[in-house]
Amino acid sequence: MKMIKKIAAVLLAAVMFCAVVPVKNNIVSADDLPLVSRDEKFPVFTEGIDQFFNLLYYKALGRETDPNGKYEWYCHLIYDGYTGADIVRGFLLSPEFINRNCTDEEFVEVLYQIFFYRSADAEGMTHWTGELANGMSRQQVIEGFIATPEWTDQCLLYGIPAGNGVPATIRIMQTKRSESFVSWLYLGAFCREADDGTVAQGALALCNFEKSCTELAHEYYFSDELNNLSNIDWLTRVYRNLLSREPNGDFNDCLNMLNNGTISRESIFTMSTEAGQWARTCTGFGLLK
Repeated sequence: MKMIKKIAAVLLAAVMFCAVVPVKNNIVSADDLPLVSRDEKFPVFTEGIDQFFNLLYYKALGRETDPNGKYEWYCHLIYDGYTGADIVRGFLLSPEFINRNCTDEEFVEVLYQIFFYRSADAEGMTHWTGELANGMSRQQVIEGFIATPEWTDQCLLYGIPAGNGVPATIRIMQTKRSESFVSWLYLGAFCREADDGTVAQGALALCNFEKSCTELAHEYYFSDELNNLSNIDWLTRVYRNLLSREPNGDFNDCLNMLNNGTISRESIFTMSTEAGQWARTCTGFGLLK
């Protein structure tokens, strides 16, 4: 048990500080793109996510954004798997927003601005203020807005997962960076280049949040082909690809534990993709893990 904890600690701690390095024979690297770390005080915000946070601060809290607060929320997106719905709940159910004492009409208008990026139409305003007057709670109204396709569409434009399980009515085309990520991940996992169709399909799924980076990596690393690899070959690819470092240091200890059944491949994969390096790598390609 002590050895398992040691391996877990080493895996999680070491990758927090190592740089993203190209794997041997890889043709794609995240090196030339800005990465975000919890320890950095000047994170790089993408345009869509920055717009989302600015809207929340101005419309929900009625004030300018503060760098520290926005940084913490951004870290929740990058590292903790927060969705747009999680973040909106955090703002709209906060004491700061509640203490604004909005009227029902003001409250509904705020929701339209945040969820749909537009003013409330007369029919919508009448509907939701009527629901509030009839006893529906404000939290229930918030959940009603979260459950709409229009919110899903808006989140796609921001580049964040909506968190409602509702299909989008729009489609986002894959980007060069999402294609690069799929190429990089596939090459690191299978040691050969992916065909154009595989790259396009994976990149499209990532951009439309049909799959996360971690889910795509799991699909590759637990495919029939990789399941048939020896432990040493499988673990070497995990180190070079997911952990972005050569198989040294704690590698032999980890391999011994795999061989004797003390730790499973699933556990190693989980620890690797929960480490900060994986999040920074995904962010470097313009994607959330």
